[in-house]
Amino acid sequence: MPVTLLAVVAMATLASCQRESAPAPAMLPDIEVSFELTDEFARPVSADRYGGRLRLVFFGYTTCPDICPITLHNIATALRSLGNSAQRVTVLFISVDPKRDTPDRLRQYTDAFHPSIIGLTGTYDQILAVTANFRTTFGYSLSGDGGHERPLSRDDYEALPATVSYIPYHGSQVYVVGANDELLDIIGYGSTSAQIENTLRTYIDQSNR
Repeated sequence: MPVTLLAVVAMATLASCQRESAPAPAMLPDIEVSFELTDEFARPVSADRYGGRLRLVFFGYTTCPDICPITLHNIATALRSLGNSAQRVTVLFISVDPKRDTPDRLRQYTDAFHPSIIGLTGTYDQILAVTANFRTTFGYSLSGDGGHERPLSRDDYEALPATVSYIPYHGSQVYVVGANDELLDIIGYGSTSAQIENTLRTYIDQSNR
């Protein structure tokens, strides 16, 4: 039985890597699988490059302390458990932190988990467009006086050196996208590798019918 967190977006699923997102209502959002980004080999790519197959799409960043590595570890474990069937799945890890996440850094990060995980990022405008298409969002904050976090505007973010300890935030859900660019399911943060494997097997089996 697929593991689902049947909904998403914006305020309901938004999480920094210090907080889990709350469960969202039981319905799938209407998304558009479209983007123009840069891959981990510094090549411009569009969503069409990965069309026609089962995909997992996840937003995050390489310096994320918990949500991203835990989720990618569980996805990678699920892919290994799938054996040869894993070749039918592409995982797209879209970084919302292009200031730090260069293509080379993304490639090293995704390769440490599994070769089927592909790192993507882009300009602020490109990331804004793809998150809007997936009905999620992202942003950045900076710790201020008294430990309070101050949201950063786009101009603030772009003006900061990469060495400053700002904190990106992003949705924690994993989108399961079918061969025809349809949203099949949403995997919630905290799903185990076995649950992710079962979800993938369900949709791989359906595509065989």
